[in-house]
Amino acid sequence: EYDVSGFLGRSEKLSSPEEVIAAGRGVCCSYSNLCMEMCEVGIECQEVPGHSKGIGYRQGQSLKHVKSDHLWNAVLLGGQWFLLDACWGAGRVDMEHESFVKFDDFYFLTDPEEFIDSHFPDEEKWQLLDTPISLEEFERRVFKTSAFFSMGLRLIRPHHNGEASVSLGFSKPTTFTYEITQHQDLLHCGASEQKESINSSFGILTVSHRSMKLQLLPPASGMYDVKVFARPEAAATPLVWVCSFTVECPTPRAMEEIPENPFLSWGLQPVAGSLGVTSGSQSSEVAEVDEGVFDLVLKTSRPLMMLCELVHPEMDAAIAKRCLATQIKPDTLTCHVLCPLHGFYRLSVFVRDYEKTEVKFQNTANFLLHCRGKVVSPHELFPPNLGSACGPGTRTSEAGLSKFSHTTAVVITQQGKCNITFHNHRDLELHTVLSKEENISAAFPLSRYLFCTYTDTKVTVSISLPDTGVYRLGLYARITPGGDFNPMCDFILRNICDQPGIPFPCVYSAWSKGCVLFEPRVGLLEPASWVRFRVRVPGTQRVSVVGETRTELKLNKSRIWEGDVFSGNALQVLKLAVSLGDSSDMAVLMTFDIKQQDKEV
Repeated sequence: EYDVSGFLGRSEKLSSPEEVIAAGRGVCCSYSNLCMEMCEVGIECQEVPGHSKGIGYRQGQSLKHVKSDHLWNAVLLGGQWFLLDACWGAGRVDMEHESFVKFDDFYFLTDPEEFIDSHFPDEEKWQLLDTPISLEEFERRVFKTSAFFSMGLRLIRPHHNGEASVSLGFSKPTTFTYEITQHQDLLHCGASEQKESINSSFGILTVSHRSMKLQLLPPASGMYDVKVFARPEAAATPLVWVCSFTVECPTPRAMEEIPENPFLSWGLQPVAGSLGVTSGSQSSEVAEVDEGVFDLVLKTSRPLMMLCELVHPEMDAAIAKRCLATQIKPDTLTCHVLCPLHGFYRLSVFVRDYEKTEVKFQNTANFLLHCRGKVVSPHELFPPNLGSACGPGTRTSEAGLSKFSHTTAVVITQQGKCNITFHNHRDLELHTVLSKEENISAAFPLSRYLFCTYTDTKVTVSISLPDTGVYRLGLYARITPGGDFNPMCDFILRNICDQPGIPFPCVYSAWSKGCVLFEPRVGLLEPASWVRFRVRVPGTQRVSVVGETRTELKLNKSRIWEGDVFSGNALQVLKLAVSLGDSSDMAVLMTFDIKQQDKEV
């Protein structure tokens, strides 16, 4: 094994083959001498002195005036020279624990094109290259460990210029991470193989189908050592050190802090395809966000559930939740993102199969969003109680709700009112809820600003919003008779109209499927005025409007009950009532409020 004590000067170094064999340990010259001795059986062998990127080597240092510090061998086999380093091949030294571990056969008869990355001979001929390289080129080269080659990695592009980037190719799915530190010795024999902690805010790591790109963003001027770690994607072993290089940053790039990424790489993860995500709308490492709004769309090969996480270095987690709205369709996942602060955000996406509720969500993508221009104001954030399913999608389809007039989660109304229609093929009992985070100045509850009409299978939800801002419209359905109402989807209503909407009539349970209110379509009437009433109520024998007096509506040829009603002066409500069947009892369908002369609404 390697003579750690001798290398550290705590004991005499052993060099002769006899001493090395007797003691069972030695340094590099000991291994080289022993190799020469073993080859005396008939193999031509040469000792090759030179520089190595091993113990004592400082990444990026100049070796021009430094005496070579290492010794290895060249052997002639079948008329061809080969290179070997018995010392490095025997294993490595863990300098932290001063122990010797792990046999590594990579350094026996190594390809000269790979050997030159870590070994530079004093004599050019022992490079065994068709085109030898200079010492300066050797110093600049990215250092690659044996694991780099055993994993089938290849260097695509190193580049240094204040920022630094390195690209690696691979033939099999591979997981990567990295470490960037202030410039220091990187010891071939002393570096820890396992990556304990990283600071991913210093760079952007992206992994595609067959390549990895690492863009480094040093935080200040100076020299930085960078180490890249990797492992086969399916392996459960720790990530191992595969290559190292040095970044010289004379002038750092001025930029905001990048959020930490605990999921190692940016973009779609290599496992995305196996998790059911086939492609995404965002392809670059950084997405520039315009107007403080960003939409991510992921295409899927099967129905999935999705959860998203948004992180900004200065944003509270509760606020971050109000910046996300997700829409889940059988073949598409959409995440609507709001950016209330300037700077960088991490948007992480987690998925699982839609039906497999017992399966944990897995990280499938991480995107870096950059907001430099307009940001979203606090009162424009999404409502705090949004469900995971916004807008029509998989859940509504399964319940038999289809043909939605609004297919996106966010509905913008410039006039403060809109109609959302859809079809209810299973004739489910439905319930709608309108809510808003901030207090509103309306004189009526928000339930009065919704009005639902059911005709055949078609459902119309009419909305008249009392104030500007963002509202949540929740749609619920009773799937099983007598069961609870289950959430179907939420719509986000963004009202930019500063004119307050007028409430609808207050509706009672007798208002049911087939009933249609044509006039008046408002629930707040002018006092002392004549109001035209037109309503369709299937199966009724009598329809009346009850105020100071009772007004009987007439049934016309179109089966619509109609008539003119005087609203009166002092009454607070008018009641629209019907008589069903032969009973003389009247059931109230809805009530209308009368504006009071001394009351502003």
